[in-house]
Amino acid sequence: MSNMSSSLGTMYTSARLAMAGALILLTSLHSSFVCASEPSADLILYNGKVWTVDDGQPWAEAVAIRGNRIAQVGANREILALAGPATTRIDLGGKLVLPAFNDAHVHFELALDWYFQVRLVDVNSQEELAKRLAKMVKHMKPGIWITGGDWSTFDARRAARAGVGVFQAFKPDLKAINALTPNNPVLFRNYNHEYFANSATFRIGKITKDTPNPPGGVYEKDPVTGELTGMLLGAAGQFVFALVPPVTLAQKRLGAIALQRELHSMGIASVADISRVDAITQQRMEFANIERAYSDLRIWEALKSHGELKLRVHPILPLSTLNQLASVGIRPGSGDAWIRYGTLKSFADSGMMLKPFVGHGLSGNWTFRFPGEDAIVAQIKEADAMGFNVGVHVIGDRAFQLVVEAFDKASRDNPVRDRRHRMIHAWYATPADLALAGKLRLFADVTPEHFVSGIEDMNRGLDSERAKTAHAWQSMIKNGMTVNIVSDLPGAYNKSSVATVNPMENIFHAITRKPTLAGQSWHPEQALSVEQAIRAYTINPARASGEERDKGSITPGKLADLVVLSNDIVTGDPALLLRTRVLHTIVDGKTVYQSD
Repeated sequence: MSNMSSSLGTMYTSARLAMAGALILLTSLHSSFVCASEPSADLILYNGKVWTVDDGQPWAEAVAIRGNRIAQVGANREILALAGPATTRIDLGGKLVLPAFNDAHVHFELALDWYFQVRLVDVNSQEELAKRLAKMVKHMKPGIWITGGDWSTFDARRAARAGVGVFQAFKPDLKAINALTPNNPVLFRNYNHEYFANSATFRIGKITKDTPNPPGGVYEKDPVTGELTGMLLGAAGQFVFALVPPVTLAQKRLGAIALQRELHSMGIASVADISRVDAITQQRMEFANIERAYSDLRIWEALKSHGELKLRVHPILPLSTLNQLASVGIRPGSGDAWIRYGTLKSFADSGMMLKPFVGHGLSGNWTFRFPGEDAIVAQIKEADAMGFNVGVHVIGDRAFQLVVEAFDKASRDNPVRDRRHRMIHAWYATPADLALAGKLRLFADVTPEHFVSGIEDMNRGLDSERAKTAHAWQSMIKNGMTVNIVSDLPGAYNKSSVATVNPMENIFHAITRKPTLAGQSWHPEQALSVEQAIRAYTINPARASGEERDKGSITPGKLADLVVLSNDIVTGDPALLLRTRVLHTIVDGKTVYQSD
């Protein structure tokens, strides 16, 4: 009996082992079948530090990309298992991976205009002018005009403040400029609105040393040799200025391709661009040039139609054109993954304050583009009712108050919906108005370069209480607002300041509240954490444009827009930011930038 029991036990054990083996085999075959039926990844980034900006899985080692989407995020072993014979693998060597950056407030066409111009307002020497011109010539095709102005402006202003009676700007050296620009006509203007042209420009205008001076103008000549010096005085400058051809859409497309490359080199894959629809512009008769800072939407459309668009664009269109947008097919949320609509813009002020404070370029008034207090309240309500989100340029606390109350009225009067309204720049606000803005879940497009360049004026002009809520980024978040970090590319319309576009520099300013590494932190309690600053450059702008399901974090199913950095800026010292380079920028699953 015991022998029989022993035999039965042995048979039972053998059967169980056989069944287990069969199950393992079936499981293995099933896994092999699943892997075989699932396409391999096209690109795998592995052996890295991946900060996903996705709270569900904050950190990972590797990312698999299939087509233009993120397929999987996880450990090296599981992600490398998705590789096939044609998969491209990038060994990150421990480098940091983030979602690609999203600059949520740029003026792209203004940046294109600057692309063909040399910035001269702070130049007062032949050496510096030549240095900047030489840099420009490197990327300029032959035959394209190079313009610029207004040289010696800053020095002339300093001289006037110092009480210097007569300020004399330097005169460019024609021979030296000719040597740099044999194939490009050049026309520069100085602070006094006198012009300088090179010999290529004189050839186009058929101007020689024997050409008579025009009425009211002078083609300046060397008193010894009688040769042209390049200087054009009075009407002579206006005559030559009239020769400069308008910048065409074809030329802007050329510049846009180059500007895209520059943004990619900084890890930027998306922008919100202040744009306009030219078909609507041409039907309107405005009281002033209120669209001067808006990009022609045809630039983006031209890039897209030629297969050259490699930036994702959220055009922010003029609020004043609200009722014409449907006629050109633009509605809230319309568009695609490359160009997506839904936000409109208006302008409020240039420093409209509850208590007088004029500084840092502020006029202390409403901007000339401001439609009026009642009008802007009505426009915001109407746009909100139609489902559009609205962003308003606000600087002063009085302007902030007006606009936040307009958003509050719209939310109370119109049906409930998911709103993504934004306060653009938002330098100054009262605690009460920040609380209301937070209650309304407004977004704030903050510009660190504006903050650091205005510290001296704020120290001089704001009392201690008002200073606490100046550029109050942490207070905004604590009240419930969402912060986007934006560059305002390319800078001041009159070129008196240049935007800080590099996200590394802007994140540094945001988390240190310092103008420089050695500088003093200004109200550090308002500084962002590095995690908050990265969110302000990735997921937050995606939410502001209603695109968080498609971009803003490294999450399976989202668009494959990523950046690889040379340093770990998440856990490293803030000083690392100023030494960090972009190694790879990936847009739509393809590498669009790789450092040398």
